[in-house]
Amino acid sequence: MDLARDTEPSGSAGTAGHIDVDVLVVGAGPTGLTAACEAIRHGLSVRIIDRKPYRSTFSKALVAHARTLEVFETMGVAEAIVAEGQRFAALNIHAGRRRRAVRVDLIELPWGDTAYPFWLSIPQYATERILEAHLNKLGGAVEWEISLDGLRDEGDHVQARLERADGGEDVVRSRWVVGCDGGRSRVREQIGLHLDRADARATFILADVKTNADLTEDEGHVFLGPDGLLLIVPMPEPRRWRIIAHVPTPSPDSPITIDAAFLDALIRRRSGIEFGSHDVVWQSQFNLSHGLADHYRRGRVFLAGDAAHVHSPVGGQGLNTGVQDAHNLLWKLGVARRAGVMRTEKLLDSYEAERRPVARAMVRGTARATGALTARSGLLRALLGPIVPRIISRPAVQARLGRAVGMLEIAYPGSPLVSPAVASAVAGRRMPNPELRTGGRLYQDLDPTRHTWVVRQRPGEAPPDPYAPRWAGLPVVFLDGGALVDGSGTVPPVVLVRPDRYVAGAGDTVESVWSQLAVHPEQAPVPR
Repeated sequence: MDLARDTEPSGSAGTAGHIDVDVLVVGAGPTGLTAACEAIRHGLSVRIIDRKPYRSTFSKALVAHARTLEVFETMGVAEAIVAEGQRFAALNIHAGRRRRAVRVDLIELPWGDTAYPFWLSIPQYATERILEAHLNKLGGAVEWEISLDGLRDEGDHVQARLERADGGEDVVRSRWVVGCDGGRSRVREQIGLHLDRADARATFILADVKTNADLTEDEGHVFLGPDGLLLIVPMPEPRRWRIIAHVPTPSPDSPITIDAAFLDALIRRRSGIEFGSHDVVWQSQFNLSHGLADHYRRGRVFLAGDAAHVHSPVGGQGLNTGVQDAHNLLWKLGVARRAGVMRTEKLLDSYEAERRPVARAMVRGTARATGALTARSGLLRALLGPIVPRIISRPAVQARLGRAVGMLEIAYPGSPLVSPAVASAVAGRRMPNPELRTGGRLYQDLDPTRHTWVVRQRPGEAPPDPYAPRWAGLPVVFLDGGALVDGSGTVPPVVLVRPDRYVAGAGDTVESVWSQLAVHPEQAPVPR
């Protein structure tokens, strides 16, 4: 498991000549901004470009889930994100005006060991604004009106040709490129990867609109009926709501005009609510498609976010998945850069091996759910109305709206970073984040950029010497017998935690954990 030195040591340009930057990020949406911020946090130099002239002011994606908020906490922006958003208190499922709605109390679900037990409504532009401000604070900046014109992977670096809005061109040599440039990704096209889109044969409209109706401001509504799906979702601004509706696909010569009158008629017909729509600040109409890139990596170029996967907006998973893609990838690039090692291919390959199955499951799941909710037959939609609330009423189903939809159960059981013959049951799973009696939660004591040992005291056991060779120079967090708040979560006796707060290995002894690792996490050799 020891890693030999690369022919291009850390800090050297090797045969590549001059290296301009460690990471070139293409695309300055939430995924790209996360990648750029994480690059700096992990000690990498970065440039981030976007072909647009400035940041969009449209709300677009609206929900930040619990696992994403944990990522934002690690980055140092969670407090600002939560302050800008609106917590969902409940989701009301309506199956007709004569049937009583099923109310799901989202706050009271069994969320478990997270500091963020809620869905957070926050417009994408607000998330991007906070991330960009954080990037600026770290010393980075988005370079607007610069587009990618061409890419060439030279083996030991990537040469990128950039085109400025004034027609000028630049050539940038980077160690790695991360394509976060959306569903029509130029990066993906340049490296010969393919995203196979499937038409879902469903048209949706979105609109952000104010209302005169007296709706509870922190509760969402789902209306199921023969006319089609309607969602009314709270936004942080008082009396402003996101309207999401499945509509018949219009003919080219008869487009839909999404204005206040159209929205009022649609909402009245499907919900019975006299909405009083006004101040429609944003609206969108799109034909739904879904798909997954055939690979997430080719050489020194990686894909993340919508460049790697596109899907239905049902469940609000897209932005969250992209942010988590970037969080997973950048710590691995940081380790590869610091170690200057030759055999880091398994580490870098683990990005696709871990994240692509997550996106595949998400694309398939949202495609099935959307297909059921947008059935072309009005009769099927009418039958679905009474069935869905009955299913949602079950406690086990409601529980999934917490941890599962909150993405806290995402795991990497088949990660190539863990030896399958000796892997523990928790390897590749999210590390628990229990409350501590001293205040706060465990994550706050973990190293922000490196692997961390967490050792739970057993009867008669003395605190470990953190400088002993067995820890290989990695930080050690010791939890004595009374460290955890009762019922706040369980922690195995010895755990090695990755920088992204996933379990690298766990067992009864340090030696058993070392034996589980297919790739050593840092530059230091494995103790013998």
